[in-house]
Amino acid sequence: MQAVCCHVDSALRQEWSVLQNQYDHYEKFAAIIKLVCIALVVSIFCFSDAHLLSIAVVLLLWLQEAMWKTFQGRIEARLLVVETLLSQPSGTEQSDAAMQFNRNWLAQRPSTLGLLIEYAKSALRPTVALHYILLLLVILTACLTLSG
Repeated sequence: MQAVCCHVDSALRQEWSVLQNQYDHYEKFAAIIKLVCIALVVSIFCFSDAHLLSIAVVLLLWLQEAMWKTFQGRIEARLLVVETLLSQPSGTEQSDAAMQFNRNWLAQRPSTLGLLIEYAKSALRPTVALHYILLLLVILTACLTLSG
């Protein structure tokens, strides 16, 4: 019994480490998506008059980041489960075994509409939305200034 508990604990620690690294990786790429968005909008404004294109780029990358953050949220949910399991005393029965990320997600997978709602919720999170809303305001202000 002791060897099984230690093996599960070790597997949970390994899973936590991998998931935490992935979670951080997703955070870095969310920042890259934001920076790419700014660069594309600035490029569009510098090299063309296609202001609607800049709005479309912002909306598209906002959606992309929302999807990215939704995936990151799934990692976060599993991290919380693993951390709870790791906080239990050794020798207690752990009903949610290690290395079950995909199986657990599949068991709780929402419908297509549910997935779209997840993406919308991610898009409206302040840490995601604020950047894109401000960028859209800058674009609209620039359009009004240039046309006036």
